[in-house]
Amino acid sequence: MSVRRKEYGSRRKYFILGVYCLISFPIFSQHIYLELNLNNQAIQRRVLPAQPRPALEVFRVIERASQDKRIRGIILNISAFDTSRENLWELRTALEQFKSQGKKICAFISAADLDLYCLATVADKIVMDEQGTLSLMGYAWGRGYAQHALEKLGIGARELRYLEYKSAAETFTRDAISEADRRQYGEWLEDVFTLTRDTLMKARSWSGEEFDAILNREFLYSARSALERKLVDRTGRKSAVEEAIKEIEGAEVKHFVLYGDSDSSLTDSKAFYGPGTAGGLFSKPPVIAVIYANGQTDMERGMAARSLARTIQEVSERKRVRAIVIRINSPGGSAEAADYIAEAVKSAKERISVVVSMGSVAASGGYWAGMYASHITASPYTLTGSIGVIGSWFYDKGLNNKLGLTVDTLQRGEHADLMTGIVLPRRDLNPVEEVRYRGYILDMYGDFVAKVASGRNMDIGRVEAAAQGRVFSGIGALNAGLIDSIGGFSDAIRIARDLAGIPENKKVLYSEYPKPRFIDRLLNRLPILSAILSPTSSMPASGSSGETLSAAAFLADLFLPMPLLADLRYRLERNGQVMPILPLESNWLPE
Repeated sequence: MSVRRKEYGSRRKYFILGVYCLISFPIFSQHIYLELNLNNQAIQRRVLPAQPRPALEVFRVIERASQDKRIRGIILNISAFDTSRENLWELRTALEQFKSQGKKICAFISAADLDLYCLATVADKIVMDEQGTLSLMGYAWGRGYAQHALEKLGIGARELRYLEYKSAAETFTRDAISEADRRQYGEWLEDVFTLTRDTLMKARSWSGEEFDAILNREFLYSARSALERKLVDRTGRKSAVEEAIKEIEGAEVKHFVLYGDSDSSLTDSKAFYGPGTAGGLFSKPPVIAVIYANGQTDMERGMAARSLARTIQEVSERKRVRAIVIRINSPGGSAEAADYIAEAVKSAKERISVVVSMGSVAASGGYWAGMYASHITASPYTLTGSIGVIGSWFYDKGLNNKLGLTVDTLQRGEHADLMTGIVLPRRDLNPVEEVRYRGYILDMYGDFVAKVASGRNMDIGRVEAAAQGRVFSGIGALNAGLIDSIGGFSDAIRIARDLAGIPENKKVLYSEYPKPRFIDRLLNRLPILSAILSPTSSMPASGSSGETLSAAAFLADLFLPMPLLADLRYRLERNGQVMPILPLESNWLPE
């Protein structure tokens, strides 16, 4: 009998303990803060393969929290967060929507620049690490120029350019910004700077004079000076965040849930908060397919157009897929690859709606790839447009002589020796060859303009007015008729739902494509290895193309910064090819 009593007493204790744990666990609380910890992603990108997909997950977490009655607010932990200006704007927009539901935000920052600080100003309170730094220096755009470096190496470079704003080869033929680039990138820079300025002035209630003083006279702040200047509301770490939340809520908040990295968490919460699931075990919710189109428009690398076009086609034919969202981040590349994707989009659109969401850059071939979509949206910061094509020609202008190499050939045909040489073609184009290139480039350009006119339902004259290779911000592209709306990734998802006729209260399953191959991700993280191992173009030479490019890459490795080197290597692999492309190294200088 005593044994039974002991067992009963033990079970009762466990029962009471279990009930206590269930009651005290945050999921049963109606006063919870979600820590949205976005830190460590930058470090992971340097060590591990690129992970573009979590962006969608973050937006879904924010959306779920906005509809979750238990969640009172968000702790935005961005003390070690690094991403593009465009992604920061998208996050800010999603968090503004969260606040529109009557909820609150407390941001925690440490080392922040103008863009990260702009994201933080969405919060009701900003807490800055007591050893943090705030650098509000404005924006600058620039480009590296290698003309004189190539001359010293004995490499000649010709710009096959017949369109006013198509400046993709200027990196190698000039030593300063051209007037065309000064105009087009100046307008883009003015658009993005004005948006950031207006956002900050509204968020922190600054006058124009205060903004000018903060940026142009003071610009660099310790935590103490940032607090004194009222750029932040508190300094400190975990306890300061807790005090800020207490001030926001008027009461202490004891329950937290966490999305993101646990090691750098402020709350030490063990309760994970994810994006949730769509439907139950037996339900079959509608599917929105999210397809990522990242990198150069290339048949096998970058976007891998052949495979991507097949994916778009196959996904559009699946019964449960109600709409497709294609996320494009691309400076262009091969016209053939861009057109493969564009035609796949055009075909898919005959069955279901296809929405294109432009990332940081979706220009030239990147714009070509998405121009047939049902709806195109871009952020104000997106670099887009650049409807045009260009070629570049690199040749031996003393390099072989410096290396002690000579070339002798036999030929049949007046132009047969054009692509012969060691490391590089042995000569420049002659006048006849240059004229032929001009005609070819303008033919391809005319085709590009005509396709844009068809895809966007615009007359040729209006497209031409926005073409000639000219780049735009998202705002400029909207005014020019090249896109349909200003919005981010989450806006594109909402538009896709609307076009598919899916009610707001109905859950949706998101299916993401393509599944990255391990070798592709590895090569993306090791650019030098990639150049040596990956397939080269069809550029003929005296030796094998692999030997030629490896030799050129070795020489360039000794002298040029990595972003500039990556662009040069890409051009050498495709020497003489006409492409819808931006300078790959446009943003290698700090902005």
